[in-house]
Amino acid sequence: MKRILSIGLILAISLTLLAGCGGKDRVLYNVKLSKYVDLGDYKDIEVDTSTEEFDEAYQSVVDSDVQSYDLYKKKTEGEVADGDTANIDYVGKKDGVAFDGGTAKGYDLTIGSNSFIDGFEDGLIGVAIGSTVDLNLTFPEDYGNEELNGAAVVFTVTVNYVKTDEALTPEEFYGDMDFDSVEDYKADAEKRAVKNILLSQLKANSEIKDYPTEDKEFLLSATKEMFINNYLSSYGMDLETYLGYAGQTEEEFDNDMLENDIIPLMDEQMLIYSVLDKAKLTVTSEDITAEAENIAAEINQSSVTAEKVKEYYGEYYLEYLVVNEKVLDHMYDNAVIK
Repeated sequence: MKRILSIGLILAISLTLLAGCGGKDRVLYNVKLSKYVDLGDYKDIEVDTSTEEFDEAYQSVVDSDVQSYDLYKKKTEGEVADGDTANIDYVGKKDGVAFDGGTAKGYDLTIGSNSFIDGFEDGLIGVAIGSTVDLNLTFPEDYGNEELNGAAVVFTVTVNYVKTDEALTPEEFYGDMDFDSVEDYKADAEKRAVKNILLSQLKANSEIKDYPTEDKEFLLSATKEMFINNYLSSYGMDLETYLGYAGQTEEEFDNDMLENDIIPLMDEQMLIYSVLDKAKLTVTSEDITAEAENIAAEINQSSVTAEKVKEYYGEYYLEYLVVNEKVLDHMYDNAVIK
């Protein structure tokens, strides 16, 4: 059965791809968290599954699955139109040679979003779904990449399908998520809905008083490094160039990242780790290895081993998966579910 992650957890993971484990028992929050957190009750929390609150939480889980697994009905015939979200593969070449950041597979592009260079999106309007087209384009003179500024290039684009606004129902997609029956899927979704309610109630009943400086700096550094190496580099851009376009100083950039990304992330993490400590739950190296092995098995490619997973994602990613799962399982097992 495939792992299904909440949007919040996906965010936590995406912000920490480059973090490593280091020499401590765990990566984050190796401090007395009671100094920073007034933790509310995490046992005997009541959840009534007959309420509108639960129905909304359940639908939110289903909607998240649809979005995460791209479970929309797909249009495979006809032509691409303005406003469509087309799933495409593309390769960009300059002088016949593919350039860095110019290749992608399975990319969802909304036509008319102006997220690609001039002519790219317009060039796909009227293209038959399932076909391949060459787009002869020119990068702007001020694109921000010395190699591509003002360069003539050719993008070879294949339109795989067009996404519709109509999502599949659990009855239609449970098999795509490796569940044996729709009843199995619904039971799993209901359990995750209960866990989300439990976490929401824990947040409502707890208070974050302050943030450990070392952990805040660690997360800022890891997030910033990920943004530079995984995002900016794909556009051939460094941080200095990006800041010039954004009209920001590096200090302003850091402060924005702290306010919009790091602090909201820590608000949830600190509660999760506080419950871990108070309930005397543990995370071990064996847990981390097992998590890596599970992910490698899900990817199901011979070249992807557990060690490769650890190397690529960093052990913090695996640690947080384990901690999050253990804590929410513990809260679920100790909840009063009606």
